[in-house]
Amino acid sequence: MLKTKNTLSESKVDAIFLLKSYNSLLRQYPKEYALILFGIGSQIVFYILYPQVFQSVFDSAIPHKDFSLLLRLIVEVCILLLICSIGAVVQIRYMAKVGGRVLSDIRRDMATKLNTLGFDFYSRVESVELLSRFSSDMERIENSLTRALPSLVENILVTLGCFLTIAVIDWRMGLAALILLPVGFLGNALFERKEDTLNSQSRNLKNHMLASADDFSKSWHLIHAYNDKKQIRNRFEKSNADYTLTSTRHSYYINLAPAFSDYGNNLSLTFILLLGAVLVMQGGMTIGAFVGCFALLRKVADGSGKSAKTFSAYISALRPYKRVQKLLNEDESIAEASDAIDIPVLRKEIRFEGVSYGYSRGRTVLQDLNLLIAAGSSMAIVGASGSGKSTLIKLITRIIDPVQGSISFDGVDIRRASVASLRRSTGHVLQENHIIRGSIAENLRFAKHDASQAQIEDAAQKAEIHDFIMSLAQGYETLLDDRGSLLSGGQRQRIAIARALIVDPAVLFLDEPTSMLDPITESVINGTIAQLTVGRTVILATHRLASARSMDKIVVLDAGKMVEMGNHEELMALNGMYRSLWDKQHGFTMSAEGFARISPERLQRIPLFSKLRLEVLGELAEQFNTESFESGATIIREGAKGEKFYITVRGSLEVLKKDAQGTDRQLRILQDGDHFGEIALLQWVPRTATVRTLSNTQCLSLSRERFARLVETQPELRKVLADSWTTQ
Repeated sequence: MLKTKNTLSESKVDAIFLLKSYNSLLRQYPKEYALILFGIGSQIVFYILYPQVFQSVFDSAIPHKDFSLLLRLIVEVCILLLICSIGAVVQIRYMAKVGGRVLSDIRRDMATKLNTLGFDFYSRVESVELLSRFSSDMERIENSLTRALPSLVENILVTLGCFLTIAVIDWRMGLAALILLPVGFLGNALFERKEDTLNSQSRNLKNHMLASADDFSKSWHLIHAYNDKKQIRNRFEKSNADYTLTSTRHSYYINLAPAFSDYGNNLSLTFILLLGAVLVMQGGMTIGAFVGCFALLRKVADGSGKSAKTFSAYISALRPYKRVQKLLNEDESIAEASDAIDIPVLRKEIRFEGVSYGYSRGRTVLQDLNLLIAAGSSMAIVGASGSGKSTLIKLITRIIDPVQGSISFDGVDIRRASVASLRRSTGHVLQENHIIRGSIAENLRFAKHDASQAQIEDAAQKAEIHDFIMSLAQGYETLLDDRGSLLSGGQRQRIAIARALIVDPAVLFLDEPTSMLDPITESVINGTIAQLTVGRTVILATHRLASARSMDKIVVLDAGKMVEMGNHEELMALNGMYRSLWDKQHGFTMSAEGFARISPERLQRIPLFSKLRLEVLGELAEQFNTESFESGATIIREGAKGEKFYITVRGSLEVLKKDAQGTDRQLRILQDGDHFGEIALLQWVPRTATVRTLSNTQCLSLSRERFARLVETQPELRKVLADSWTTQ
């Protein structure tokens, strides 16, 4: 009983909160709101007065055979019907109109908010969650606001009006009618909490199911490449089965609640009918009063049941509405100062002074960084994965703000600068060369909406993509999908470069612009980038040192700290971290057909082969095969038998190991030049970790079988292998 009372109390609070929220939204359109209230009021008047006509017919017109009274009553009913039908049309019309405007306003406000949110928000929210705000959440709010709310208000007021009219006609029937008022909500009281829980679970599982379905469109190339018949399908089938089970239970409880209410109402109505019949037979009530009361009772019972049903539809929008409000109340990642100033085009320098940043408490990504970038110069930020390269770019472009220290453009802290002026003279080429749905021209104009056709073509020519675009049947009006599937990786990157150049930026930011490209395309793109450095400030973040070689200065980061700085020749002479990274990434060649080779000298830098002569390593290098992997591919699975040794030519991979709960935990990131799985060459043992690609990756692989054949013919290799086995 206590649980039911608590449920009813919570429902009351939630209902009032939602009603106040909807009222504030509708009051933005006062004239239309007034017409909606008029329409609802006319329905209430009709349903209260209409049954009383029956009382006059049975108590006056029929007993006295008063045809004039009967005619007058019929005319009154027709006039009442006409007025109320007009009111109903007005209410429906303007509720749909105002409801549409209100919902449009909410969607617009959400889109505006999404435009102001930054890295912190998008790094923790999945895209399917955002889409559900605009789809399923708005559908529930629309149903609640435009259909359930007017019906609920009308049903409640009509029910109460009919109840009071019954009480005026006969207080005993009015007292009995009290039973009908709460019966309609019996099902809600019993099952509301369960239905609400299942609703939430069903929604989450639906999002998982949709995400799994989305994998088919995003991973189709991978599915066909590996002839996968089970993995992605099984993931979908599991999520689909979980969603089906929960949604079935949710549907069961939704339909169970009104069934309880309907049968409760009918049972109560039967007992009240018997009471009225007894009163008539005993002379305590006229037949007309009985007929009028019975018509009103039916409306009370019907109104109570309908109120319960519409209340469920009305209150079901509570969670979606709160989710929408949570989105609208999200703090903007980068707040512009109230006294923000417009800064001119960079003329002197960009300066970092004591800059530190951490994405979470206790996890510092950049620490006490001091750096000066002269206007008109080019600088590369290099280092291993996780060293802070991309974070530095995000700080300069003010996607995030430092925890400590300051970044200034010509002496002005960028936190004091208006975002518009900061963006006005900068261009961005990102690692993920995002293509928006639309024409090539629309993609290029994204950086400058009023760009002329001449400006578009000039930017495309500088990015060396104009000739390709003109070779297409529709030219610049060629439509692209969001994956840019019509374009190669290099062409997508050139579109991104042209997009950045269309504003003729004084400062150009390049964040891993060639990491997704093959070596041949990378070389060509690097040539394009080298031409772009003339006459502008260029800041490049990359782990590919070939892209950094031509820059005026190169900053080497390690664990968030600057450990080296200089040009390529100076850093090579230091024999420090830069030299180590350079040596690790080089020693590979790539044929025009995409086959990679490794030099004997590069093989010798791998500890397992460090004691072998170059002649032996030359034969060993011939045994390697080239393997290419799509992003998200599992190369090694923990627990599986190992049979290959891998060297990463280019790409990015993560090493994962299961914890005590069976969840994969990331141990480290592997990139260009890293090797893994050498134990497979020494003995048959289960893999101790999983290795999965984070980007398109090319590897050289050496199978245990090939290695064993070479060992048989090379005594020197056999001895080294024996020593390594002993060490293991």
